[in-house]
Parts: sequence; C-alpha cells; structure tokens
Amino acid sequence: MDFGNLIQQAAILAIPLLFAITLSEAARGQVAFWLGDKTGWSQGRKSWNPANHISPIETIVMPMVMFFLTNGSFIFGSAKPIPIDYRNLRNHKHGAIWVEMASPIALFVMALVWYLAYTVLAILQVQEPFFLESCKAGVMVCLSLFAFQLLPIPPLAGGRILLFSLPPKYAVQLARIEPWGIWIILALAFMRVLGPLWMIPIRNLCLSVLQLLVTPLIFLFN
Repeated sequence: MDFGNLIQQAAILAIPLLFAITLSEAARGQVAFWLGDKTGWSQGRKSWNPANHISPIETIVMPMVMFFLTNGSFIFGSAKPIPIDYRNLRNHKHGAIWVEMASPIALFVMALVWYLAYTVLAILQVQEPFFLESCKAGVMVCLSLFAFQLLPIPPLAGGRILLFSLPPKYAVQLARIEPWGIWIILALAFMRVLGPLWMIPIRNLCLSVLQLLVTPLIFLFN
C-alpha cells in the first residue's frame, strides 16, 4: 500500500466528493420544498451551501476510512439528512419518488459540469495537473455515487424509489431490511462484487452518455 500516493489521491478527491455528497442532499431538500414540504426550510436546512449539510462522521470521517481501508478502490459517504415529511408532499407517493430521484439527478448533472470543465481546460490546453485531475476525479466521484445511490437497497435512493413504487404489502417487506441496508452494502463492497456487477457497468454507461452530450462542444472548437 503506497500511503503517499493514497494521500495525494485523497487530496484530489476531497473537493469533488464534498460537493457531490452535500449538493445531492441539498437537491432533495429543494425538490421537497417545491412539492410542498416546508420542514427543511423551517429548520434552515433548505440551502445550497455545502457547509449546512456536512456531518463530521458521515461526510468526512467515513469516506476517509473507506478510502484507506479499500486502498482507494471504494469510497462513499453521506450528508446530514434534510428533514422531510413525505405526508406534506403533493401526490404523496409520486412526490416521494421525485424527492428520492433528486439526489441521483443532481449527481449526474454535477458529473456533466465536471466533464464540461475538463473538456474546456483541454481545449484551452491548460497543463496544470491538479485542475485536470480534479475535474476527472469530479466526474468519477459523481458517477460512482450516482450508481451507488441507485442500488435498490434502502436507505439509498434506489431502495426508497423501489419502496415507494411497490404495492404496500411488498413495500412493508422491503422496509424491514432498511436497518440492515448499510451492512448489506458494506458486505457487498468488501466481497468485491458491488463494483463489477453494479457500479462499474452503470458508471461506464453514464460516461458514454456524458461523452455523447459533450461531443458537440468538442466539434465546435475543433
């Protein structure tokens, strides 16, 4: 294990990861507010300021520990949850699904922004390694978290989307595994099946979509 290289990688990942974790949570609060729930707003949590959503353990300590324990191959974290009362949402079930979709959508949009930034720097022939590597790290972090969030295991967004989509009798069964969800995810990660079977295929598919979206910009400047 090369700790020097890991520390360098961690420094490059720090800012993209912080923005990805906090702003994807902020997106949930914003969509909940649009759909009628003012709980987060009333507690001062409906904000795009990353500092409002940082949890010292989940946002900082957990990602660092996971990064070093897995030698840089797996990293995840979470922000301080925005309080949302799903009962206040217009069209409760569909509203709840949109709230949970907000986080993955925000992550994909941030990945697109990082990809655009990298493309512009490349077109302008900027050679500063830190900027280029930070943009590449931003793309990969956002796409990795996008794939991670879509896992159909509660409490992740994919699990809750599935939960709100199922008929009540099946939703109740799925809800029972939520307290164990994080342990199931950790077990899959340490068994090294999560990446090859889920994370990598989805991330590569999204990367292809980003390349397709940015291609017109590349043609415009060439």
